[in-house]
Amino acid sequence: MDFRTTARRLERLNPWAVDAGLAAVLAAITLAEIAVNADRPDVTASDAWWSAAFTVAMTLPLVLRRRYPFAVVAAVGVPATVYNVVDIPPDPYTLTFSILVAVYSVSAYGRRRLAVTAAVIAAVALVLINLPVMPDESGFADVVNQFLLLGGGWVAGQNSRYRRREAELLRERAERAEREQQERGRVAVLEERGRLAREIHDVIAHSVGVIAVQAGAARAVAEQRPDLARETLATIEQVSKDTLVELRRALGALRAAGQETDLRPAPGLAALGELVEKVGGAGVRVSVRERGQRRDVPPGVDLSAYRIVQEALTNTVKHSGSPTAHVTISYGLSSLEVQVIDEGGTSPARASGDTGPASRDGGHGLIGMRERVTMLGGEFEAGATETGFSVHARFPLTCAREDR
Repeated sequence: MDFRTTARRLERLNPWAVDAGLAAVLAAITLAEIAVNADRPDVTASDAWWSAAFTVAMTLPLVLRRRYPFAVVAAVGVPATVYNVVDIPPDPYTLTFSILVAVYSVSAYGRRRLAVTAAVIAAVALVLINLPVMPDESGFADVVNQFLLLGGGWVAGQNSRYRRREAELLRERAERAEREQQERGRVAVLEERGRLAREIHDVIAHSVGVIAVQAGAARAVAEQRPDLARETLATIEQVSKDTLVELRRALGALRAAGQETDLRPAPGLAALGELVEKVGGAGVRVSVRERGQRRDVPPGVDLSAYRIVQEALTNTVKHSGSPTAHVTISYGLSSLEVQVIDEGGTSPARASGDTGPASRDGGHGLIGMRERVTMLGGEFEAGATETGFSVHARFPLTCAREDR
């Protein structure tokens, strides 16, 4: 177990418990040193008891070192000064640890102005206390060592303050970035649902128009050609079922505020030729391959499959740099599958699903495509391949025709 792992585990502990444990350990170490030296000839029982009392006075305040760092350094420094002035043996060396922790704490957790003030006061007190011994070479060296020790504690506290602040800034940036990412995703979903509502409106409007025309034709030939009237009514029945399914799905889409309705006929897979020509004009050669027997599919699936191909090819032009793309339309017994593959690699924008502002007719990157397929009960996959990027969507056809 390395030091960083240990440090992270200690950070998760209760600060009060950690500080209380630190104070107890320092007190125990110093009291143990006093007990060991209590049998020295120059140490009386009274001296030992007084040293123990000063030890408790200098270690007990450390429990509050994070909450009141300046008050703690004062509470530790005053008894330390008095103890040094009265010069009571055995003068345990380990008592220096309590002073060092107090200096570190005020530097790491106190306000910067108070931390500097505490450092200045400690330096002045250290000089004044040791004035009598400073002319002596060994005494001067001892003072220098104390300065270095306390200065090291103060610098360590400043370093801890800097690292803690840096960690807080990184955490704030990460949280802000996550919130922004979630907001972008939410906005993208709302915008895409608005576009889906408009497009499904086009499908419904088209279906109602077909029903009206077919109903008029059935009424006109009902007496002379009852067989043709029955076929027309069957067509009306099927179109009505498809329209009801699309209407139910439209209830889950929210239109964006202020969005105008586009009443042009919705495109479908039959319009792929025009789309391929447009993409070819942008410098990307597109090959289209069909598998299975081509047949009519529900209007919502036809429209969404076209939009998937359109968005995937748009992403190829914008982000891939690939000169070619391959589109495969697979007609199954119960499903329609659409796959678009290019050989241009994966940019950060494509991998994250954020491909920039959505166009009026397009989607919003991978987020929009996934939302579109999910609304129709399908499955969507997109990701990097060994040579480029692949988009694959599967639309169920059986459930699209059910009258639920």
